[in-house]
Order: sequence, then C-alpha cells, then structure tokens
Amino acid sequence: MTAPGITERFAPDLAAYAAWAATEGMIAGAGALARPRVARPVLVAVLATFPVAAPIALLGAHAPLAVIAAAMFCARVARDVFAVLWSTTVQREIPEDTLSRVSSYDLFGSLAFAPLGLLVAGPVAGAVGSGPALYGCAVLVVLATAGVLVSPQARGLRASGPRGRVAVAEAG
Repeated sequence: MTAPGITERFAPDLAAYAAWAATEGMIAGAGALARPRVARPVLVAVLATFPVAAPIALLGAHAPLAVIAAAMFCARVARDVFAVLWSTTVQREIPEDTLSRVSSYDLFGSLAFAPLGLLVAGPVAGAVGSGPALYGCAVLVVLATAGVLVSPQARGLRASGPRGRVAVAEAG
C-alpha cells in the first residue's frame, strides 16, 4: 500500500483517532509516574521505548483502525514514561552548572536526524512500498532501543538521592 493508499483507506479517521489515542496516552503516561519512584530510571525509560514501534508496524500491516489507535495509545504512554524518567534523571544527576549545556546537546541529538529521516522516508517508500518502509522503520526503532541496552551504564544507573551524585549499579 502506498502513502496515498494509506491516506485513502483511513483518512480522515486515522488522523483523528491517532491524535485522540496519542493525547489520551500522553495523559496516562505522564500521570502513571506522578508518584512512583523507579530504582533504575534509565533502564525503565529505555524499555518503555520498544512499544513505539508497534503502531508503525501495524500501519504497515494494514491493521484495523481500532488496533492502530490502541497501539498509538500504548506508544504514547510509553513515550511519556520515557520522557518523565529521562527528564527527571537528567535534572537529578547532572550538576546544575552544566545542566543547560547537557540539555542542549541532548535535545540537539534527539532532533538532529529527524529531517534526514523525513528526507529519506519518501524515496524509500517509493522504492520498496509503504508497508516494507514502515516495517523497516519499526525495526530501526527496535534495533536502536536494543542498542542502548548494550551499555552497562544505561542498565545500571540507579536513582540517586542528592542532586549530582550518580550511583551506578553492577550491570550484568
């Protein structure tokens, strides 16, 4: 199915349901971590990134709209769990005098390749079809997320008490 085919199949429902599901997921995800304290916040944040691949793969699989919307909800919950844990860990573990610089590099690194992805997505979908391109995108999300788990620092960083004191657990 091509991108116009996806649009023809679901539009305008896909955009409306996806936006609704993502919004509800955002509220649920941010609210889910309002109180709980996580012992290994970076590990949990990285693990929460895996579900982001689901709606991408389901769209490529021509899944029903309700299934895609449910996956969008879960993916948004996961993204907000990641965002809360990542942001609070950075604020807690990075010394105040370098926090703004570290946050700038973090945001730059997070957004730097987005335009490149947008530039490549169209020609790739045109060459292989939108279904395989969406599957490829989902695989890239999973591989990038799994790649972070290779790092003992990502797996072992524990929530610390005082600001600026990093506690790294033995990762095995």
